[in-house]
Amino acid sequence: MTLWISMFLFSGLLHAQDTLNEMTGRDYRRYKKKERKEANAYELTENRKKILRLVEDTTFVLEADKFIGLRGQAEPISPLTNYFAVDGENVVIQFSFDYLAGKNDLGGLTNTGTIVSYLIQSNNPRKPILVLGRLKPIPGGAFIPFELAIQDNGSARFSLMNKSGRQLTLTGRVISPDETAVYKGTRLFRK
Repeated sequence: MTLWISMFLFSGLLHAQDTLNEMTGRDYRRYKKKERKEANAYELTENRKKILRLVEDTTFVLEADKFIGLRGQAEPISPLTNYFAVDGENVVIQFSFDYLAGKNDLGGLTNTGTIVSYLIQSNNPRKPILVLGRLKPIPGGAFIPFELAIQDNGSARFSLMNKSGRQLTLTGRVISPDETAVYKGTRLFRK
């Protein structure tokens, strides 16, 4: 019985191998391209589900690799010391620059706050996950509106608006707090 089963499986392998050998170079490339495209689509779908879970649970970190200032100037920055972290209703925003002296021992600013409003828009799978909200800095101050757009591959753009409508922007990757290695400096405001 096992001999018949092994012969059947072996003949199936030979037939599949013959089919691949019968393909022309062009057909083989099309087949491989289609296979890669399906694998990539599956990976992006799974990654979107993972990111959506993180955003819905309000536990994620945006490790920023680029800072875009109020005047539109773009600066490359380190993802280890520049981030936007959300843990429940608590938020930490940290900026650090190599060439500036700052109040957080890193050459920049670290501040904490709480989320006042938080809205997730993720109905269309062809569009990025969009998070709109407002922050309240600790120890107080005006509410700060923010927008976070996250692509399926994890790349994101985080924008903070000031009173005059100008914005500071961080771009980078959204990841789980378990996967991050960010360094938190001293807080700007102390209780």
